[in-house]
Amino acid sequence: MGSPSARLKTRESLRPWVESGLEFVLRTEVECQDSGPVDQPVQQVPTVHTDVRSVSSAPPSHGEASVQSEPVQQSAPSHVAPSLPEPWSGFLRFAKSPAPKVIMTYMELGLDLGGQPDSRRSSALKNIQAHLKWPTGTMNFWPVAALSGGSLQPSTQMFWQGWEQWRAPNIVCFGEEALKVVLPDADPTLTTYMLEQVTVYKLEPLARLITMLPHEQQISVEELFKIRL
Repeated sequence: MGSPSARLKTRESLRPWVESGLEFVLRTEVECQDSGPVDQPVQQVPTVHTDVRSVSSAPPSHGEASVQSEPVQQSAPSHVAPSLPEPWSGFLRFAKSPAPKVIMTYMELGLDLGGQPDSRRSSALKNIQAHLKWPTGTMNFWPVAALSGGSLQPSTQMFWQGWEQWRAPNIVCFGEEALKVVLPDADPTLTTYMLEQVTVYKLEPLARLITMLPHEQQISVEELFKIRL
């Protein structure tokens, strides 16, 4: 029944069993505890699969996980438009579209937005818009001049700062006078000006359009059908 030297290592509480012929003894939990510390099984932690966008970019504090329960949608930094002084900042309330494709302007627009509207100009513009049939939100009006001291004061700087609010890819100028404010060095013999970020179109001035018949007004803006919306 095994080597005699093995009996020398037998505990006294188990010796009667060994003497009876028992060679192997299965240790109970109690016996294991008596013999010394037993390594506890390692608890398996389930792996958490997270979208890389759902993890905070800031380093986590000591001892804290940095996993958010819902994905975070990240967007590219938006363009910050410059602030405008009065009365130009007040003109923004007339801009209906947050992302127009076209900016329309004419010299007398400063009067129409400044409290001195003309029904003939309004009628001509409504006729033109009905002819173009552009979707709602396609265009905004933005002036090239504002009332100051009882007269219109053109400002190239204020026009382009207003354009920065939307950065529309197309600008429509009714009349050479408005064009000269938008593009002071423009060649007056041309009708289309291709810039790096925008295309400028020159049409008949509003002062002439209001003398035309409705169908003549529509014919005068056929060039705008080239614009891809």
